[in-house]
Amino acid sequence: MLVSSRAAVLTRSVARGKSERLRRHQSVMTAHQAQGASARCAQGPPLDVRSWRRCRLLEAGFPAPLADDLAANVRFDLHALLELVDLGCPPELAVRIAAPLPDA
Repeated sequence: MLVSSRAAVLTRSVARGKSERLRRHQSVMTAHQAQGASARCAQGPPLDVRSWRRCRLLEAGFPAPLADDLAANVRFDLHALLELVDLGCPPELAVRIAAPLPDA
């Protein structure tokens, strides 16, 4: 039981909790699935990491040749690329931003 002069505000925010944020997040997460990927990606999870990375990139809207190159290059952080695209960054610009530093 919460005791406060703002109990209604506290109760409302506590009542929402994780479930509301989770529902909101899940609705955003399904947006990539609706954009469509190749038929190969839709048949189930790929068995190897490179194919899995390629499917995620294609689902996010990366052109196929770029997705192939990025899937093969493990120096690129896939999650950083996808996050940038989720924020509205064009795929080509996301690649430039998230490019690994050259070897010293």
